[in-house]
Amino acid sequence: MSETRERRALPSLLTAEQVECFQRDGYLLVENALTAQETAHYRAAILDLVPPGLSLPPHWRVMDGRIKPYLPHRDQTINTPALIPLMGNETLYHVMAQLHGTPRLHAFDGSVGITLRNDARPDEVLSQRLHLDASVPPEKDFLFTAEELQLGGCYYLTDVEQDGGGIHVVPQGHRLVEEEVRSARARGVNSRSLHGSWRNITHHRSVEVTGPAGSFVLMHHLMPHAASHNRRSLARIAYFMRYVRTPHAHGAHLPELPGGREYDAAQLGAMTPLTRRLLGLDPWDRTRGEPEGV
Repeated sequence: MSETRERRALPSLLTAEQVECFQRDGYLLVENALTAQETAHYRAAILDLVPPGLSLPPHWRVMDGRIKPYLPHRDQTINTPALIPLMGNETLYHVMAQLHGTPRLHAFDGSVGITLRNDARPDEVLSQRLHLDASVPPEKDFLFTAEELQLGGCYYLTDVEQDGGGIHVVPQGHRLVEEEVRSARARGVNSRSLHGSWRNITHHRSVEVTGPAGSFVLMHHLMPHAASHNRRSLARIAYFMRYVRTPHAHGAHLPELPGGREYDAAQLGAMTPLTRRLLGLDPWDRTRGEPEGV
């Protein structure tokens, strides 16, 4: 099937108003990305990663109540057989394909965040500085094109209320970043070096994105973001994902490329045909006789 026909066959899960909100604000809360049963399953799978005696491995990162599991070789992609289906979730895929304008996407990240209650520094709201992720290689300048666009964010696997460790964003932040970059270019300033290479953004005000368990907080890759301290008793559990077009403008710099990761039999057994395409194991071009649909 051609990409044009694939595009026409995809459902439009977002309303025109939701698409407009995302394009204007640079972020969107997608509710019901997971069912209640799926949410409970994935939440339990992540909690199972935590050692029973709370003896956290030395390669995990722990800071300000935020626990981020890593594999021993510093790989943050947690793609156990129980969690791999999150990478091929059809609801989220259709949302991402609708916003990207193409069904042929590559999915990556797969990192986990557990944010415990933190009573320290009660006057602080953010547990980290507003920043941009390294979505564009540091030696490259921003292109501001659809081919460069990354759409990412995280599944909330627990209810997230105000001051509950939620993601902080800057409304219309992606537009503010683009305006500042273009202004710097016009003055002959290296825009990639601004604000500590965009890791320490202090001149914008942010808001916390709250939402029920099973939601996905979706952000433009130029969205300044951070996380709040969790002042509530309920630990926030999240799973992070990113989606780009394939081929991608900076594809050679993506952390996971087709054929660049090995999977065992249990991981492969947990993948759907869609998951395999999103992870680059199978091509998007369909073979003769393959059924229609993703």
